Amino acid sequence: MKTLFKHIGLYALLLNSSLIIAQVNFEATLSKNKLGLNERLRIDFVMNKNGDNFTPPNFENFQIIGGPNQSIKTSYLNGEQNFIKKTFSYFLKPLKKGKLIIYQATVTIDGQEYKSLPVEVNVTNSVKGANSNSDEEYFDDDNIELIASVSKSSPYINEPITIVYKLYYKSPINVSNASESEAPKYKDFFTQNIKIPQLKVDRETYKGQIYNVVDWKKVVLYPQRDGNLEISPLSLNLVLDFPTNKRDFFGNIIRDQASKIITTGSKIITVRKLPDNGKPKNFSGAVGQFEFDIILNKNSLKASESFQAKVKVTGQGNLKLFDLPNLMVPASMELYEPERKENVKTNLSGMSGTIENIYTIVPKFQGKFPIQELEFSYFDPLEKTYKTVKSQKLNIDVFEGPTLSSNNNENIVLPVSESFKFIKKENNFTIINKEQFSNTSTFYILLSIPVLSLLSFIIFYSLPKRRELNNYEKIKKVYKQIKINLNNAEKSIGNKDKFYDLVEKAIYNCLKARFSIETNKLNKESIKKQMILDGISIDKIEIILKLVESCERARYSNSSDYEMTNDLNIARKIFDEILKK
Repeated sequence: MKTLFKHIGLYALLLNSSLIIAQVNFEATLSKNKLGLNERLRIDFVMNKNGDNFTPPNFENFQIIGGPNQSIKTSYLNGEQNFIKKTFSYFLKPLKKGKLIIYQATVTIDGQEYKSLPVEVNVTNSVKGANSNSDEEYFDDDNIELIASVSKSSPYINEPITIVYKLYYKSPINVSNASESEAPKYKDFFTQNIKIPQLKVDRETYKGQIYNVVDWKKVVLYPQRDGNLEISPLSLNLVLDFPTNKRDFFGNIIRDQASKIITTGSKIITVRKLPDNGKPKNFSGAVGQFEFDIILNKNSLKASESFQAKVKVTGQGNLKLFDLPNLMVPASMELYEPERKENVKTNLSGMSGTIENIYTIVPKFQGKFPIQELEFSYFDPLEKTYKTVKSQKLNIDVFEGPTLSSNNNENIVLPVSESFKFIKKENNFTIINKEQFSNTSTFYILLSIPVLSLLSFIIFYSLPKRRELNNYEKIKKVYKQIKINLNNAEKSIGNKDKFYDLVEKAIYNCLKARFSIETNKLNKESIKKQMILDGISIDKIEIILKLVESCERARYSNSSDYEMTNDLNIARKIFDEILKK
């Protein structure tokens, strides 16, 4: 009997021990309960069983400067991995003095919700030499900074400025990971991003000390209006690797990880108006240093042959943001719409390269014809003055073809044929039927046939032409409205809702005008079907559909200024091709 009670007691003890082992613990622990206003606090939420759906408190009266960092500790026993604990860590900065409460966090373990107990922190006045021996010292702003450097603070309209974002940090900190949590906005700027192929760490003297430095982002900006323009901050979410005051079994320093959000301040750019004094009448907004000329691929040809003329601007400045002067040719030449070509590169100095309009021209008559000189005006921000350059004088020699009348250069003077000069006037023909054919019914029937044929041809030919003309006028009117929509969209870059609303209107106006699709039937399938039937290439169709998707996506997602500018350029190009088809 005694033995029986002994076994029962042992069993109860073992059962109680297993219950203790199986008990779930979820608690909040502080690195310190009392700290100065200028000190930082670490709080760990620790669970002894693996859990899901961890939800932190809102950390009222504290600023999160790092975290959450997650760590899991396990052990191996007899070759099996055993869970020991899971920890979520935060680094906090108090925002005011007094007894502050950090409220409950929650986690789900084995399908049941658990809550940590609230903890109290006593925050006192700032302390001298705070964090001198703590892990949190590496979060000081002196140890890690994000700087936005602007090349010019007071440019002219359309004068390029460069903004370079650099991340500085001191050893022994390492940056394990970095991502943009908030992208800067460049409202009222035309932007050009400079690609950085690979982020690399260099060493640089900053504020008299050696720092590690990473060039994070480089952007060239062209201000589009005068006044004080704001560049909003860039924010990065960093994962930092830093040493602790702890050592492992072998005496090596244990390193820890923490998250930190770091941001630049906003920048104000004071943009100057271009001077009114001395502004040429033909000035179209070019700012920089440029050369200008007209280049012919040939200057001697036959009538009805074609030649090409390039209206070309080369230099450094806002090459994509102004219009080239229109080529002028004599009325005796047929001039076609130009093809625009750009060979432009962007570096820290801005855009440089060449833009050109290539015209195809067909002379109709022989003779020597001048190509009118053109003037191109631009503003030089270095010399702060307007400059005007002229193209060289050019002549076209058309050596074969119809000639122009001396009185009217639009009349063609054809040579007189001598083939029938010596036809005999007298003949030996005799009349076999005295009745005049002109008085017969057959004559009038035969006479009416070409007249009726001509009338039928005129009616048949003119109706589609008239319809075509009416349609052309309609498209022309819609095209003007589309251009207005896209110009307003360009001014709205930075305001995604307004921007994509205007682009969407332009898309649907274009499709309605070109394919006569009613608004209520405008969907991706109908658009695709109609464009295929009209002979639009598949790649162009895909581009248009992607534009439609961008407009739809903008309702519930963010879009950068770069994405908006890119979509605008695509829209302009594709609309031109569709409406001029």
